[in-house]
Amino acid sequence: PISLPRIEGTVILAFDVSGSMAAEDMTPTRMEAAKAAAREFVQHQPTTVRIGVVAFSDSGFAVQAPSTDQAAILAAIDRLAPQRGTSLGQGMATSLNVLDATKKPAQRLYSTLETTPTPAPVPAGSEKSTAIVLLTDGENNANPDPLEVALAAADRGVRIYAVGLGNPAGTDLHVNGFTVHTQLDAALLQQIAETTAGNYYNAQQQDDLRAVYDDIDLQLVVRPEKIEITALFAAAGVVLLLAGGLLSMLWFGRVP
Repeated sequence: PISLPRIEGTVILAFDVSGSMAAEDMTPTRMEAAKAAAREFVQHQPTTVRIGVVAFSDSGFAVQAPSTDQAAILAAIDRLAPQRGTSLGQGMATSLNVLDATKKPAQRLYSTLETTPTPAPVPAGSEKSTAIVLLTDGENNANPDPLEVALAAADRGVRIYAVGLGNPAGTDLHVNGFTVHTQLDAALLQQIAETTAGNYYNAQQQDDLRAVYDDIDLQLVVRPEKIEITALFAAAGVVLLLAGGLLSMLWFGRVP
């Protein structure tokens, strides 16, 4: 066994898939800009970082369990499409449940009706090997309370990077002949980030999203790993054999 330093961790990409993500104030749409930046992030990660994908509108569901299989992760991102309302709490709660499932038997934060016991609290942001990237463009309009879920994330030490997509002033979205004004709740997203020792970002274009992913700081750990060294000894043996043959030629004029 040899101790090797490496970056490792689990990142959950939690995508808002509400209907307003079809807005075109980001090129070509908010959803497609978010997906493009997420793809770049996935492709630049080392194989020791696991990435999961969660989608949420008025409910939350896991699209891809945390994995190092980049092809599967990218395929999950490609399947995302705008749907209905916005429940930030469901997105965060589902992300926490996915993280819990990777560590031990499922210990769900929320069922359909009630909460279940949570782990003993630890300092906010102390779980350096995990993070949630919450990408959303609208106001919360469904239960549970996002701040309650943020507190649960903080108690687990999980940081949430809250990303507000689009112009903070909002934009008009035309749906089925109706005009709907959608606007970020930047204050709520900032509070979620601060509660969990994460950061809040406003992304109005794809380059802003790239900067968000560059800021994600996963833990550098040192772990003992078994390394196969038979080839090294074999190579050393070949070198010694060649050196012996050369010396034999020099001293005795022949190869033994």
